[in-house]
Amino acid sequence: MRRREFITLLGGAAASPIAARAQQPRKLWRIRFLAPAAPTPALLTAFREGLREHGYVEGQNLSIDLSLAVRAEYDVAAELARAEVDVIAAWGTQAVIAARRATATIPIVMVAGDPMAMGFVTNLARPGGNITGISIMTADLGGKLVELLVEIVPGMKYIGAVRNPNNPLVTLLLRETEKAISALSLQLEVVEAAAAEEFESAFARLSTLGVKGVLLFPDPSIIEHENRIAEIAQKARLPTAFQRRENVEAGGLLSYGPHLTSLFRHAAVYVDRILKGAQPADLPVEQPTKFELVINLKTAKALGLEIPPTLLARADEVIE
Repeated sequence: MRRREFITLLGGAAASPIAARAQQPRKLWRIRFLAPAAPTPALLTAFREGLREHGYVEGQNLSIDLSLAVRAEYDVAAELARAEVDVIAAWGTQAVIAARRATATIPIVMVAGDPMAMGFVTNLARPGGNITGISIMTADLGGKLVELLVEIVPGMKYIGAVRNPNNPLVTLLLRETEKAISALSLQLEVVEAAAAEEFESAFARLSTLGVKGVLLFPDPSIIEHENRIAEIAQKARLPTAFQRRENVEAGGLLSYGPHLTSLFRHAAVYVDRILKGAQPADLPVEQPTKFELVINLKTAKALGLEIPPTLLARADEVIE
């Protein structure tokens, strides 16, 4: 399992302030990659390749310590306090929350949802603290996914949604999605899942409720269990919509959202600038400008669904 790939190499003195670190660069830079669920090898590879493009090579001048932020935030804070870390790379809202509560001095480069709504930064142009990075801008995409599902499953009356109850960003996403669902005169059934075994019971419940399509709110756990989710959804014969193309590549029906792998690669730009002395407070938070529509035609055929030609024509990629 991917969790076994995660190692933690901790030790050394407590982290020094940002300014001191910038003035006293070391030959070996240490990055702590923090996530609430295991990212795919492709995402980690993109991050590593981005760093390599800027001259950072593991085993030479770089060390990346990988850790899942699934334990109590107190433990994360204690470990970070003992570690000699130059930058924290945080994927997902839960990881950013854990990192922010753990330190106000170590720079945090995030790849996460709405940082303004979550209070991570005070301003996108000038974040003003020790957090910067990339906002995935997910709040308004739920409605778009619902519209896409309705195009594929005409006459749909009930739509399901799966959310991770441990992700506070979901509350914002759910609120925005409910507006779109109400405008389309649909009924929404929400279930919760984060662990592998919970997805099976979640889809089983949605099947008994008579939903005809399922929206999965973005969360690192959705990526971690992408293959299992695709298998369960196809077994339940329920079309699925995601914000991450990785889920469609694994067998989900469709996705609409930013290219996560590209965002991971681009996060390396922030790490490089910080290691060269830039302050997170002065580095603007970036937002994706390109959103992809990806459709898995093989999955559609397995579910007995016909994708409208107009929708196929709009797709950025069709997996056959």
